[in-house]
Amino acid sequence: MKVKAKLLAALDSLKEHCTNNRPMISNQKILSNIEVAIIRCTDHHDVPIDDKYVHEILFIVSNAPGSITFLARRMSTKLETARDPVVALKTLVLLHRLLRGGDRYFEQDLRNLWASRDLRLDLSWCEGASDGSHTFLLNYSSFLEERLGWIINQAGMLEPIRPSHSNFQSYEEEAAELILHRLTKCQLFLDRVIGCLPVDISCMSRVTQSSINIILRESFRVYDSFCEGVQTVVSSFFDLKKSIRVLALGILRKACSQTPQLHEFYENCKRAIVGKNLDYPSVRIITEAQIASMEELLPTKHNKTVSVAFEDARLMERSRGEESMVKESKVEKNEGSSTLFSQKLETKISTVWVEFGEEESSTFSFVGLDDQLAAVADDLLTEGESSTAGKAMHLL
Repeated sequence: MKVKAKLLAALDSLKEHCTNNRPMISNQKILSNIEVAIIRCTDHHDVPIDDKYVHEILFIVSNAPGSITFLARRMSTKLETARDPVVALKTLVLLHRLLRGGDRYFEQDLRNLWASRDLRLDLSWCEGASDGSHTFLLNYSSFLEERLGWIINQAGMLEPIRPSHSNFQSYEEEAAELILHRLTKCQLFLDRVIGCLPVDISCMSRVTQSSINIILRESFRVYDSFCEGVQTVVSSFFDLKKSIRVLALGILRKACSQTPQLHEFYENCKRAIVGKNLDYPSVRIITEAQIASMEELLPTKHNKTVSVAFEDARLMERSRGEESMVKESKVEKNEGSSTLFSQKLETKISTVWVEFGEEESSTFSFVGLDDQLAAVADDLLTEGESSTAGKAMHLL
């Protein structure tokens, strides 16, 4: 009996030991599978990353949420220790693909790991190198740092993360601030996109082309969002508070220099990347003359003021003669004003694809702005402001 009891005790102990070690063995297998998938995605060969390995990583992490920390740390280590530009670039592309393929919880976890420095894009070993591939790596990593501040909403569109603070006194003020925040973030995003143009675009590697392809597709969405926001600002510009008008004009002024650069970037990509189903948008810009027209059309009567704090010397010289008149008629009233910001802003997703021709892509005219200015001039004429409206029509 004693022998039988000892035998049973030994078997129970062995069974308990195996049961306790099973989760450890399972976790080790999960981490090992992630490690293998990362290695397969970031080899030394100049071929695009295989989709099945990206999906495999997303599947493993979605079923073992705690493993995303291991994933972030392994990619960070890979970037820090890699000395092969191909390996480093494929690691950045892997991160970009995971950001696009993961759900909102995956995105949030990656942003948290970025904030805690578990995810790092340290490419200090590239700094100082004159090689074009190293320059592209640094620019692409800067783009991804900005990309981590964006999310894919339920409609499948990219949108920047909203600021956490909200000390707004009214819904109209909150709507105006949020749309200006979105426009500013769109311009920063597009700046990073333009910076990703390779030094020698005529002989890009296959991995570089795959990364540019992803960057282009996301930039199209962001540029569409930017145009939508600009149209909203322009249509309600004359009803905004003067502090908001100053910020809006600053955004429009930046668009004057940025959008020609974006147009040139797209044209270079069209020539270098062939055989891809890319629907380039028609890049439109706002000219300095149009901005000057908006400033001229700001009424100096009927509860409106001309106040543009960042005017350049030319505009300041031109407005000196009107300064006394502006001060005398400066009265701030906002009662009864109706703006587009008083309505809830929402994004409409069209199911119709529009193909832009080569000649349309080179058109530099912001649709709707001239019509908007003309409409305001007509309103001023009906109110008896014939001199101001006449000046506006002359500018148009």
